[in-house]
Amino acid sequence: MKLNSIQKKIILKNRFAFLSVLLFVYILLFEFILPVNKILPKPSLLLDSIPVLFSEYNLLSEMAITTSIIYLAIAIGFLFVWMLSFSLATIVNRNIGLFNNLRLFKNFPAFFFAILFAFWFDGSVFAELLFTTIVSTFFISISFMNSAITLPTEYKDAAKSLMIEKKEFHNNITWKYSLPKMFDELHRLHYYLWVLVLIFEFVSALNGFGSIYKLALNYNDLSVIILLGIIIALLIWLGNSIIDFIEKKLIFWKA
Repeated sequence: MKLNSIQKKIILKNRFAFLSVLLFVYILLFEFILPVNKILPKPSLLLDSIPVLFSEYNLLSEMAITTSIIYLAIAIGFLFVWMLSFSLATIVNRNIGLFNNLRLFKNFPAFFFAILFAFWFDGSVFAELLFTTIVSTFFISISFMNSAITLPTEYKDAAKSLMIEKKEFHNNITWKYSLPKMFDELHRLHYYLWVLVLIFEFVSALNGFGSIYKLALNYNDLSVIILLGIIIALLIWLGNSIIDFIEKKLIFWKA
């Protein structure tokens, strides 16, 4: 269900209030009341670890690698599906059974695919980009094909009566009808790719956020682990906001 602007503002205010309370409780408990522990670090230690992230863990360069891989994969995957959309729609309408079989792969956990590719390829940035692009293209293709087979029959009947060519019908109706559902899928794919890439980098010891996690774990650096989690959460939120912005600018069809 799409939310209007007032509902979104209310949700944002509630989230801000909730996070403010959590932050206050965290500072009160872990800075002034509880002793040093392995659950959460003192807030002052978190602040002290910020420059360490930049100097010792090369935060900016590692962030550039991970984010570039993820968003390039999404862009390339979307472009591939757009270029092949007519063929995909034709195939899936002729063989729905194939589509149902392909959907089974969506049930596999991200960890499985990350480990499998790490085993096949001896850890390289190219392999990481290839792997992430394949996953991105697959998920976007499944979303598009799902929309193509659920296209209302009245559109098809109207096109036949008006003798509209298949290619023209696809470009003006099928593709535009599919866009809202595809962008809904992009939000899920966006989060899925973050998990996938982090696991791949961690297992393969590749440069990126995954390698920072591996180093921090080896050094038992809880502050860096927590800080990095906060940074990644903010980047995911920013990525989702950009996807929402692009959707508002590009999509005028409401399915």
